[in-house]
Amino acid sequence: MLTLARWLGPWADPTRAPTVTVRDEQVAGLRVRVYGDSGKPYLIAPGLHYAGPDDPRMDRFCRILAAAGHHVAAPFIPGYLALTPGPDAIADFTRVFDAIAFTQKPVVFSISFGSLLAFALAAARPAQIERLVIFGGYADFHATMRYCLTGEGRDPLNQPVVLMNLLDHIAPHLADDLRTWWREYVTRTWGRPELKARDKFTAIAEALAPSVPEAARPLFLVGVGVTPGAWQLADAGLAKFDASALDPAPYLAQITGRVDLVHGADDDVIPYTQSLALARQLAHADARVHITGMYGHTGAQRPPLSAAVKELVTMVRALRAMS
Repeated sequence: MLTLARWLGPWADPTRAPTVTVRDEQVAGLRVRVYGDSGKPYLIAPGLHYAGPDDPRMDRFCRILAAAGHHVAAPFIPGYLALTPGPDAIADFTRVFDAIAFTQKPVVFSISFGSLLAFALAAARPAQIERLVIFGGYADFHATMRYCLTGEGRDPLNQPVVLMNLLDHIAPHLADDLRTWWREYVTRTWGRPELKARDKFTAIAEALAPSVPEAARPLFLVGVGVTPGAWQLADAGLAKFDASALDPAPYLAQITGRVDLVHGADDDVIPYTQSLALARQLAHADARVHITGMYGHTGAQRPPLSAAVKELVTMVRALRAMS
């Protein structure tokens, strides 16, 4: 726990990470990054990110877990890498779990939208998992998508990914071009908090726009927020979109073990109220909620001095859940 606190506290340098052994393996036909050589097994259910464990923030987190004595496996899930998850993502994650020869029951730790994978696995393999740690998870897919597009304080850089998943209902004839260029925009902006400012992200979009095929360019600019209209497009698409494969609700009532729900109070991708909703729906689980101002969606942050003591207590509880 002291190692976790050293590296994950708001005092830590986010550009540094402990040195541990790291290797890539093929497991059940998928690439899996393994950190450390021994210790309590940890299986990571990744968030929705084009880089997966190659994302420096996720790689750093996995290195910290390994330095704290855990044996960490982080799979590259194709649907999550493509930013368009579907039912195959759950099947892929479960297949990796079944193929790994764990020496003891693993902790399953999910990040953001990876909570779906963790909940589905816990419902399917209840006796084979020690517990779940859910960081920034969601209970209601439609409500989360609505927040990503209209919520106060939301991260504007996620807007094109919401629309990317609705293209078959919005503009199927332009889907290939829009997915290509929205993905390019995402690779240039994600992980750079300074680009959340409107003048910064619009500059990136306007630099890309001349390369976008002319027919797709107006929707490209709407999708990245240069021009208005994203919610109107998404609202129509969401009404037609079958979100059943992305709905965690069918799994929650089946989960009976311990579940620690850790959520940043200032999360600008999935609001913390989603963890409160999850706790209510985990009716048969030992669900514990840790809402903290120490962490946002992507890393540690310093709380106001007036809240420091309370936040330190919450941080200790959250770190104890990971240890």
